[in-house]
Amino acid sequence: MKKIILLILLFIISCGEEIDIEATIDARAQKIAEYNISLLNTPTPQPIPTALPTATPQPTATITAFQEERVKDIAKVYANDVFEVSKERDRYIVEEFIPDIVPKLAPVPTPQPTPTPQPTATPQALESITGIGDFAYEIYRKNKNKVVMLQVGNSTGTGWVIEDGWIISNEHVVGTNKYVSVLIPNPNDSSGVISLQGEVFGVDKKRDLAAIKVDHGIDPFMKRPVDVDDIGKGVFTIGYSAGNAGVPSSHSGIISYVKIASTTLNFEKGSSYYIGDELGTNVSIIVFDAAADPGDSGGPIIDSEGYVIGIVYGFLESTSGKRTTGQQMGTNIASINEVWNDLKNGENTSFK
Repeated sequence: MKKIILLILLFIISCGEEIDIEATIDARAQKIAEYNISLLNTPTPQPIPTALPTATPQPTATITAFQEERVKDIAKVYANDVFEVSKERDRYIVEEFIPDIVPKLAPVPTPQPTPTPQPTATPQALESITGIGDFAYEIYRKNKNKVVMLQVGNSTGTGWVIEDGWIISNEHVVGTNKYVSVLIPNPNDSSGVISLQGEVFGVDKKRDLAAIKVDHGIDPFMKRPVDVDDIGKGVFTIGYSAGNAGVPSSHSGIISYVKIASTTLNFEKGSSYYIGDELGTNVSIIVFDAAADPGDSGGPIIDSEGYVIGIVYGFLESTSGKRTTGQQMGTNIASINEVWNDLKNGENTSFK
């Protein structure tokens, strides 16, 4: 019922007032135009950019002011040129030598333990030099009066006191002579000699030995044989190579080798000699490097304890056409002991 009444009212109103359709259309068109213009003037919304993370602020390095005086003090200790280099701001040098001045640029190293100081070795005396010199002097001083000069015609050689009333020398020194002059140092006159006549008894060409009887009144040498176990030990020789009666010369060296050979007359390589080896008809020969010159033949080879270990008979100049050095030869006491009693009896032991 209400709907019917509303429709009637609308109809009456519309019939009672003239409607301007064109005006209505124009007004509506204007509103539409204004709306569209308003749309054109409104900016298109832009997307909001995603915020980037902000960098964490870093601490600002502290710059230490240049400490010139401190640099000078440390430069005096570490190096003469640190001060000049550091003035030029060479941070590498500054950091290396004086990190306490630039702690921000050079971290202080971890202290290392200081090593415990070791005791300084006490210098030792040069025994290899002074010892040999002292030994040689003592050996010479104690034994020079037991070494005699032999005169055979115009030639001279050396001999030494082997027993009370006996002198030993080389066969090649006495030769075929029955008597020789024995010049003994005078114990009461350092430059004087006593001349005695000695009688040659037995000789041995193979071992190069000669037994000479003479009343000399001198204490004999102590004696002992040596073998290859003595190689390297010091030896000394006393002889008359200088040619001055009463004042023999002396040389020092070591035992180079001890061997067995068939004779002293020719060079033989031989074989090693050990004390206790049966020599038979062979000879034990000492090779040593102490000098032995003409005139020293027949002289004693003495060890560092004062024992005579052999008798000098010669030196080797060459072998197989090749020159040799430091090879002096001596007959070992071991071989002297083999024939000594026979030599005193006047025998020729060259073929024993």
